[in-house]
Amino acid sequence: MSGQQIEHLVKMANQIALNFGEQRNLTVAAQKTAEHLKKFWTPAMRQQLSTYAQEGGGELSPAVSLLLEQQRNE
Repeated sequence: MSGQQIEHLVKMANQIALNFGEQRNLTVAAQKTAEHLKKFWTPAMRQQLSTYAQEGGGELSPAVSLLLEQQRNE
């Protein structure tokens, strides 16, 4: 995975969370973002994002970080 690819995935995931109202309700935005990623992203894309989060995930928004943390704990 190139740095440019993960940067693009992070940017898209963060935008999705923002569009789902991350600033209004973090939990709801995380849930809706997770549903969106499951529906529209390939498993490989989701895995790349998860790996990025496990390696520190410094650029992830709070909602994306929350959804990935919740998925790790499932």
